[in-house]
Amino acid sequence: MITVITEEVLEAAREMNRRDILRAEHKHNIENDSAEPFDVDDDEIWAKYKSIQGLKGAEGQPLKVGGSHYSYGPYPRNRRILADVALAAGWSVEKARILERRCVNRNAKHMSSPPNVMVDLSDPNQPKMKNGRPLTFQNVSWSFLRNYIELEMKEMDPTKLSIVKAAVLDLYETNSKTGKKNIPVYPPGTKRRSDDTIPVSDDDIKRAQEELDKRERYIKASRMQFLDRKSYVPPDKVKARIKAFLQSSNMSEEEFQKAIDVTESEFEMFMKEKKKQPLLESKVFHNAPPFISEQKGEQPARKRKRSIEILDDA
Repeated sequence: MITVITEEVLEAAREMNRRDILRAEHKHNIENDSAEPFDVDDDEIWAKYKSIQGLKGAEGQPLKVGGSHYSYGPYPRNRRILADVALAAGWSVEKARILERRCVNRNAKHMSSPPNVMVDLSDPNQPKMKNGRPLTFQNVSWSFLRNYIELEMKEMDPTKLSIVKAAVLDLYETNSKTGKKNIPVYPPGTKRRSDDTIPVSDDDIKRAQEELDKRERYIKASRMQFLDRKSYVPPDKVKARIKAFLQSSNMSEEEFQKAIDVTESEFEMFMKEKKKQPLLESKVFHNAPPFISEQKGEQPARKRKRSIEILDDA
């Protein structure tokens, strides 16, 4: 498979991350009496690494995409994104290539779905586009790539998804073909995980994890609503059960919040919220009903199995 990720690509991405942090903080990195300016552009960095080749045309000449000889395809951002994912997750080049191959195959299947057949899937290791050129990681648009990376990381390394989300996926501009990455600027004294691999703070990673958890809670509640209706309790009824429980028990609100593992602000937000999605995302919605049932000594409702009638052919 034609790959866009190598050890030199990882090193170039490290250098770009260091430069972007310097650029964001408006300062120079002085080491060994040599200053590294933060206004070096991507092309200059890519060009330093001789093994990183650009996309070739029909006659073997380097293609210019967005004015760059070193962009290696229509989306010069993608190569650095893959490198950033590998750096943030602590992966080797070999593991990054597994993610690369999975994303390319997912995109090929999406593009080849009827009625618009755009990709030749005869070679599963390297699908080809209509013009005969190989479909590579560089050809995947950002709108799809972001979803592909999250889906594949859930299988490959789910414990690193929040780090990759905070340090990579949340920092790139939407629909930007230039690969612009917006490094956060922190107040003085705030530490980043790393200046070249994870250019965000632990607080950013925690926020990313909470966003992922909220999404998973919403998906779980939605599935319950439509597939397991006997177990589903609407948010309004959950609120009513909480109020009734607090009135009938000796437990204070503070004790109740601690028991169901939510903060005061999360509890107040749930009790005041009217919109459906934030209610279904809330930890209160998911944690309170089982706790109340346990305190009352109630048994959880069992799913009723549908009886299957076997009809004789006679």
